[in-house]
Amino acid sequence: MAITKKIEKPRKKAVSEELSFLDVWQAARDGQKAFDTFVISGKLPISK
Repeated sequence: MAITKKIEKPRKKAVSEELSFLDVWQAARDGQKAFDTFVISGKLPISK
């Protein structure tokens, strides 16, 4: 008699928790804008 083991499929995280390429690209672009503003004005742009 062979022992069979149930193989579970890997559970995927919710899509909302994953960063897409566009999310990373947008964050990098926003960071570059903030850095450019800092270089030009000498002050960090801080949103409140």
